[in-house]
Amino acid sequence: MKLSYQSRITASAFLMLAICIIILLALVFPRTDRTVKVMDLLFVIDITQSMDVVDVELDGEKVSRLTWALDYTKKTLQKMPCGSHVGLAAFSESRSLILINPVELCSSYNDLTQMLSKIHGSMAWALSSEVSKAAFGAIEQAKLMNPSPDVVFITDGHEAPPLNDELYPKYKKKFEGVTGVFVGVGSDELLPIPKHKFDGTPDGFWQQDEVLHEDVYASLRSESEELRNSRPRNEHLSSQKKTHIEGLAKMLKFDTVSSPNSTKVIINALENKVDTRNEVVNYSWAPWFASLALFLLVLLYLPFRLIRD
Repeated sequence: MKLSYQSRITASAFLMLAICIIILLALVFPRTDRTVKVMDLLFVIDITQSMDVVDVELDGEKVSRLTWALDYTKKTLQKMPCGSHVGLAAFSESRSLILINPVELCSSYNDLTQMLSKIHGSMAWALSSEVSKAAFGAIEQAKLMNPSPDVVFITDGHEAPPLNDELYPKYKKKFEGVTGVFVGVGSDELLPIPKHKFDGTPDGFWQQDEVLHEDVYASLRSESEELRNSRPRNEHLSSQKKTHIEGLAKMLKFDTVSSPNSTKVIINALENKVDTRNEVVNYSWAPWFASLALFLLVLLYLPFRLIRD
Protein backbone atom coordinates (compact mmCIF):
# COMPACT_ATOMS: atom_id res chain seq x y z
CA MET A 1 0.00 0.00 0.00
CA LYS A 2 1.39 3.37 -1.00
CA LEU A 3 1.62 5.90 1.84
CA SER A 4 0.49 9.48 1.39
CA TYR A 5 3.00 12.31 1.43
CA GLN A 6 1.82 13.41 4.90
CA SER A 7 2.10 9.86 6.24
CA ARG A 8 5.67 9.54 4.92
CA ILE A 9 6.63 12.83 6.55
CA THR A 10 5.14 11.68 9.87
CA ALA A 11 6.85 8.28 9.65
CA SER A 12 10.19 9.94 8.82
CA ALA A 13 9.83 12.26 11.81
CA PHE A 14 9.16 9.39 14.20
CA LEU A 15 12.07 7.43 12.72
CA MET A 16 14.41 10.42 13.14
CA LEU A 17 13.24 10.80 16.75
CA ALA A 18 14.00 7.11 17.36
CA ILE A 19 17.47 7.58 15.84
CA CYS A 20 18.16 10.56 18.13
CA ILE A 21 17.07 8.52 21.18
CA ILE A 22 19.30 5.59 20.16
CA ILE A 23 22.29 7.92 19.66
CA LEU A 24 21.63 9.41 23.11
CA LEU A 25 21.59 5.89 24.56
CA ALA A 26 24.93 5.19 22.88
CA LEU A 27 26.37 8.20 24.73
CA VAL A 28 24.86 7.66 28.19
CA PHE A 29 24.06 3.94 28.50
CA PRO A 30 26.22 2.60 31.36
CA ARG A 31 28.89 -0.02 30.84
CA THR A 32 28.12 -3.45 32.27
CA ASP A 33 30.34 -6.21 33.60
CA ARG A 34 30.45 -9.18 31.28
CA THR A 35 32.32 -12.48 31.57
CA VAL A 36 34.13 -13.49 28.38
CA LYS A 37 36.62 -16.20 27.48
CA VAL A 38 39.99 -14.67 26.66
CA MET A 39 43.42 -15.88 25.57
CA ASP A 40 46.96 -14.78 26.32
CA LEU A 41 49.07 -14.94 23.16
CA LEU A 42 52.54 -14.11 21.90
CA PHE A 43 52.65 -13.54 18.13
CA VAL A 44 56.09 -14.36 16.69
CA ILE A 45 56.60 -13.10 13.14
CA ASP A 46 59.34 -14.40 10.85
CA ILE A 47 61.27 -11.45 9.37
CA THR A 48 64.01 -13.44 7.60
CA GLN A 49 64.68 -12.71 3.92
CA SER A 50 62.67 -15.65 2.58
CA MET A 51 59.59 -13.83 3.97
CA ASP A 52 60.18 -11.16 1.30
CA VAL A 53 59.19 -13.61 -1.45
CA VAL A 54 56.07 -12.29 -3.21
CA ASP A 55 53.83 -15.34 -3.58
CA VAL A 56 50.72 -14.80 -1.43
CA GLU A 57 47.52 -12.93 -2.16
CA LEU A 58 46.04 -10.08 -0.14
CA ASP A 59 42.93 -8.22 -1.28
CA GLY A 60 43.37 -9.54 -4.81
CA GLU A 61 47.04 -8.53 -5.12
CA LYS A 62 50.28 -10.49 -4.82
CA VAL A 63 52.28 -9.38 -1.78
CA SER A 64 55.26 -10.60 0.21
CA ARG A 65 54.84 -13.23 2.88
CA LEU A 66 55.83 -10.71 5.54
CA THR A 67 53.22 -8.18 4.37
CA TRP A 68 50.60 -10.91 4.53
CA ALA A 69 51.78 -12.03 8.01
CA LEU A 70 51.53 -8.51 9.44
CA ASP A 71 48.10 -7.91 7.92
CA TYR A 72 46.82 -11.29 9.13
CA THR A 73 48.09 -10.61 12.65
CA LYS A 74 46.31 -7.25 12.73
CA LYS A 75 43.05 -8.76 11.49
CA THR A 76 43.31 -11.53 14.10
CA LEU A 77 43.71 -8.95 16.88
CA GLN A 78 40.52 -7.25 15.66
CA LYS A 79 38.58 -10.49 16.13
CA MET A 80 39.84 -11.28 19.62
CA PRO A 81 37.77 -10.25 22.68
CA CYS A 82 38.74 -7.43 25.02
CA GLY A 83 40.48 -8.77 28.11
CA SER A 84 42.86 -10.90 26.03
CA HIS A 85 46.56 -10.16 26.43
CA VAL A 86 48.76 -10.01 23.33
CA GLY A 87 52.52 -9.68 22.89
CA LEU A 88 54.61 -9.29 19.73
CA ALA A 89 57.98 -10.75 18.78
CA ALA A 90 60.14 -10.88 15.65
CA PHE A 91 62.22 -13.88 14.58
CA SER A 92 65.58 -13.72 12.85
CA GLU A 93 68.71 -15.91 13.03
CA SER A 94 67.85 -18.34 15.88
CA ARG A 95 66.18 -15.89 18.24
CA SER A 96 62.66 -14.65 18.88
CA LEU A 97 63.07 -11.07 20.06
CA ILE A 98 60.23 -9.73 22.23
CA LEU A 99 59.04 -6.34 20.97
CA ILE A 100 56.03 -5.90 23.29
CA ASN A 101 55.28 -7.98 26.36
CA PRO A 102 51.66 -9.18 26.48
CA VAL A 103 49.31 -6.26 27.19
CA GLU A 104 45.52 -5.98 27.37
CA LEU A 105 44.32 -5.99 23.79
CA CYS A 106 41.68 -3.25 23.63
CA SER A 107 43.37 -0.66 25.84
CA SER A 108 46.69 -1.17 23.99
CA TYR A 109 45.37 -1.84 20.48
CA ASN A 110 46.91 1.34 19.03
CA ASP A 111 50.31 0.46 20.50
CA LEU A 112 50.12 -3.07 19.10
CA THR A 113 49.13 -1.92 15.61
CA GLN A 114 51.78 0.81 15.63
CA MET A 115 54.41 -1.81 16.48
CA LEU A 116 53.12 -4.08 13.71
CA SER A 117 53.49 -1.22 11.22
CA LYS A 118 57.16 -0.82 12.23
CA ILE A 119 58.11 -4.48 11.71
CA HIS A 120 60.03 -5.04 8.46
CA GLY A 121 62.79 -7.20 7.05
CA SER A 122 65.61 -4.70 7.64
CA MET A 123 65.16 -5.30 11.39
CA ALA A 124 66.83 -8.70 10.94
CA TRP A 125 70.14 -8.83 12.80
CA ALA A 126 71.58 -11.84 10.92
CA LEU A 127 71.10 -13.65 7.61
CA SER A 128 70.48 -17.16 8.95
CA SER A 129 67.01 -18.57 9.59
CA GLU A 130 66.96 -21.26 12.28
CA VAL A 131 63.22 -21.67 12.71
CA SER A 132 63.44 -24.60 15.13
CA LYS A 133 65.66 -22.82 17.65
CA ALA A 134 63.59 -19.63 17.39
CA ALA A 135 60.43 -21.61 18.22
CA PHE A 136 62.18 -23.15 21.23
CA GLY A 137 63.27 -19.68 22.32
CA ALA A 138 59.76 -18.29 21.99
CA ILE A 139 58.47 -20.99 24.34
CA GLU A 140 61.21 -20.20 26.86
CA GLN A 141 60.38 -16.48 26.66
CA ALA A 142 56.69 -17.24 27.19
CA LYS A 143 57.47 -19.24 30.32
CA LEU A 144 59.04 -16.14 31.90
CA MET A 145 55.86 -14.08 31.49
CA ASN A 146 52.95 -13.97 33.90
CA PRO A 147 50.49 -15.18 32.84
CA SER A 148 52.42 -17.32 30.37
CA PRO A 149 51.05 -16.69 26.87
CA ASP A 150 50.63 -19.36 24.23
CA VAL A 151 52.55 -18.88 21.00
CA VAL A 152 51.35 -18.06 17.48
CA PHE A 153 54.40 -18.56 15.23
CA ILE A 154 53.98 -17.18 11.68
CA THR A 155 56.65 -18.48 9.30
CA ASP A 156 57.37 -20.07 5.92
CA GLY A 157 59.45 -22.72 7.72
CA HIS A 158 62.58 -22.13 5.63
CA GLU A 159 65.69 -23.18 7.60
CA ALA A 160 68.95 -21.61 6.44
CA PRO A 161 71.48 -23.17 6.64
CA PRO A 162 69.74 -26.52 6.04
CA LEU A 163 69.29 -28.93 8.93
CA ASN A 164 71.23 -32.12 9.43
CA ASP A 165 68.73 -35.00 9.58
CA GLU A 166 70.90 -36.81 12.13
CA LEU A 167 71.36 -33.71 14.30
CA TYR A 168 67.81 -32.39 14.15
CA PRO A 169 67.17 -29.88 16.99
CA LYS A 170 65.21 -31.34 19.91
CA TYR A 171 63.25 -29.50 22.56
CA LYS A 172 64.23 -31.32 25.75
CA LYS A 173 62.73 -29.02 28.38
CA LYS A 174 59.31 -29.11 29.99
CA PHE A 175 56.52 -27.30 28.18
CA GLU A 176 54.93 -26.13 31.45
CA GLY A 177 51.58 -25.30 29.89
CA VAL A 178 52.85 -23.31 26.91
CA THR A 179 51.44 -24.48 23.59
CA GLY A 180 50.31 -22.75 20.43
CA VAL A 181 49.84 -22.78 16.67
CA PHE A 182 52.17 -22.51 13.70
CA VAL A 183 50.76 -20.43 10.85
CA GLY A 184 52.43 -21.42 7.58
CA VAL A 185 52.72 -18.77 4.88
CA GLY A 186 53.87 -19.04 1.28
CA SER A 187 53.09 -21.04 -1.82
CA ASP A 188 54.33 -24.51 -2.78
CA GLU A 189 56.37 -23.14 -5.69
CA LEU A 190 60.10 -22.60 -5.26
CA LEU A 191 60.83 -18.93 -5.98
CA PRO A 192 63.98 -16.74 -5.78
CA ILE A 193 64.63 -15.12 -2.41
CA PRO A 194 65.02 -11.32 -2.57
CA LYS A 195 68.25 -10.01 -1.13
CA HIS A 196 68.57 -6.67 0.61
CA LYS A 197 71.25 -4.79 2.46
CA PHE A 198 71.00 -4.25 6.21
CA ASP A 199 69.47 -0.82 5.66
CA GLY A 200 66.62 -2.44 3.72
CA THR A 201 67.80 -1.43 0.25
CA PRO A 202 66.90 -4.10 -2.37
CA ASP A 203 69.96 -5.91 -3.71
CA GLY A 204 68.62 -8.35 -6.30
CA PHE A 205 68.11 -12.04 -5.50
CA TRP A 206 70.22 -14.67 -3.80
CA GLN A 207 72.15 -16.76 -6.33
CA GLN A 208 72.92 -20.47 -6.15
CA ASP A 209 76.59 -19.93 -5.33
CA GLU A 210 75.85 -17.44 -2.51
CA VAL A 211 74.13 -19.76 -0.02
CA LEU A 212 74.80 -23.03 1.79
CA HIS A 213 73.04 -25.99 0.19
CA GLU A 214 73.89 -28.54 2.87
CA ASP A 215 74.16 -28.43 6.64
CA VAL A 216 77.36 -27.20 8.26
CA TYR A 217 78.19 -30.68 9.55
CA ALA A 218 78.21 -32.27 6.08
CA SER A 219 81.97 -31.92 5.72
CA LEU A 220 82.46 -33.99 8.90
CA ARG A 221 80.56 -36.99 7.52
CA SER A 222 82.27 -39.65 5.45
CA GLU A 223 80.00 -39.37 2.43
CA SER A 224 81.07 -39.80 -1.13
CA GLU A 225 81.39 -36.76 -3.34
CA GLU A 226 78.89 -38.34 -5.73
CA LEU A 227 76.26 -38.61 -2.99
CA ARG A 228 76.76 -35.05 -1.86
CA ASN A 229 76.58 -33.74 -5.41
CA SER A 230 73.34 -35.65 -6.02
CA ARG A 231 71.48 -33.55 -3.46
CA PRO A 232 69.46 -30.64 -4.87
CA ARG A 233 71.12 -27.24 -4.70
CA ASN A 234 68.08 -25.01 -4.41
CA GLU A 235 68.46 -23.32 -1.03
CA HIS A 236 68.52 -19.96 -2.85
CA LEU A 237 64.86 -20.66 -3.66
CA SER A 238 62.02 -20.77 -1.15
CA SER A 239 58.54 -22.20 -0.70
CA GLN A 240 56.41 -22.92 2.34
CA LYS A 241 58.07 -25.87 4.11
CA LYS A 242 54.87 -27.56 5.26
CA THR A 243 56.49 -30.87 6.21
CA HIS A 244 59.05 -29.14 8.40
CA ILE A 245 56.43 -26.94 10.08
CA GLU A 246 54.23 -29.98 10.77
CA GLY A 247 57.21 -31.87 12.22
CA LEU A 248 58.03 -28.98 14.53
CA ALA A 249 54.40 -28.71 15.58
CA LYS A 250 54.27 -32.40 16.44
CA MET A 251 57.44 -32.13 18.52
CA LEU A 252 56.21 -29.06 20.39
CA LYS A 253 52.58 -30.23 20.67
CA PHE A 254 51.43 -27.28 18.59
CA ASP A 255 48.71 -27.22 15.92
CA THR A 256 49.35 -26.05 12.37
CA VAL A 257 47.37 -23.83 10.02
CA SER A 258 48.63 -23.49 6.45
CA SER A 259 47.86 -20.34 4.43
CA PRO A 260 44.56 -19.54 6.19
CA ASN A 261 42.16 -17.44 4.13
CA SER A 262 40.33 -15.90 7.10
CA THR A 263 41.01 -15.01 10.71
CA LYS A 264 38.26 -17.40 11.78
CA VAL A 265 40.57 -20.32 10.91
CA ILE A 266 43.28 -19.31 13.39
CA ILE A 267 40.78 -18.22 16.04
CA ASN A 268 39.09 -21.63 15.87
CA ALA A 269 42.47 -23.39 16.01
CA LEU A 270 43.48 -21.36 19.05
CA GLU A 271 40.19 -21.97 20.87
CA ASN A 272 40.61 -25.71 20.32
CA LYS A 273 44.27 -25.76 21.36
CA VAL A 274 45.16 -23.17 23.98
CA ASP A 275 43.78 -22.69 27.45
CA THR A 276 41.22 -19.91 27.73
CA ARG A 277 40.30 -18.15 30.94
CA ASN A 278 37.23 -16.27 32.10
CA GLU A 279 37.71 -12.52 32.37
CA VAL A 280 35.22 -9.96 33.63
CA VAL A 281 35.34 -6.97 31.30
CA ASN A 282 33.63 -3.60 31.53
CA TYR A 283 31.54 -3.93 28.38
CA SER A 284 30.35 -0.94 26.35
CA TRP A 285 27.05 -1.18 24.46
CA ALA A 286 27.74 2.01 22.48
CA PRO A 287 28.82 0.22 19.26
CA TRP A 288 25.54 -1.72 19.19
CA PHE A 289 23.41 1.39 19.62
CA ALA A 290 25.49 3.31 17.08
CA SER A 291 25.18 0.48 14.55
CA LEU A 292 21.40 0.40 14.98
CA ALA A 293 21.19 4.18 14.55
CA LEU A 294 23.30 3.99 11.38
CA PHE A 295 21.08 1.23 9.99
CA LEU A 296 17.95 3.32 10.57
CA LEU A 297 19.56 6.36 8.96
CA VAL A 298 20.33 4.28 5.88
CA LEU A 299 16.71 3.17 5.73
CA LEU A 300 15.54 6.75 6.10
CA TYR A 301 17.66 8.26 3.35
CA LEU A 302 18.04 5.51 0.76
CA PRO A 303 16.36 6.83 -2.42
CA PHE A 304 14.51 3.60 -3.18
CA ARG A 305 10.81 3.55 -3.89
CA LEU A 306 10.60 0.32 -1.87
CA ILE A 307 11.82 2.19 1.23
CA ARG A 308 9.90 5.39 0.56
CA ASP A 309 6.56 3.76 -0.15
